[in-house]
Amino acid sequence: MSDSYTNAKIREALVASQGSRARAQDILLGWAQADDRLLRGLVTPYLKGIVTGTVERVTRPGSSVTVPAPEPAVQKPVAQKPAAQKPVAQKPVGRPAAPRQLSPEALDKALSMMGQGAPARPAASAPPRAAGGLKLGTTNPVPPTKAGAKHQQTMRALAALYARKHQN
Repeated sequence: MSDSYTNAKIREALVASQGSRARAQDILLGWAQADDRLLRGLVTPYLKGIVTGTVERVTRPGSSVTVPAPEPAVQKPVAQKPAAQKPVAQKPVGRPAAPRQLSPEALDKALSMMGQGAPARPAASAPPRAAGGLKLGTTNPVPPTKAGAKHQQTMRALAALYARKHQN
């Protein structure tokens, strides 16, 4: 967030909230809904992650969103601008097309072909777990079937302390 406007608005929200971060967040959310420059300043550092997550969610198997087929981009010629103005990034302009939907079979086939270039992972056979404690190279040992004497004694002491505390 190197945008000084965004930083100024964050400071302003902190002052308005008397230093409360939670209240400042609420104030900023309200302002961002009405102020595009503030919204862009807040979102810009995270935009790539937002876009990546959205594309992953939409292309995930079982998603109900239809994915339209790509169209070739058509650009209009741009007139020369005076040298004093900054160049503006151009967006591809084309006629809007009706969304096309793949059949479920075609979509399944395309998605299954996506991972074919990756090497197959060998199936790791898990060694059988022993009934004892934790051993090197293992995680999540089998829990004991009965509590030990020390644990039982501790639980009784805690129960007695709780009962005495809540009698009064």
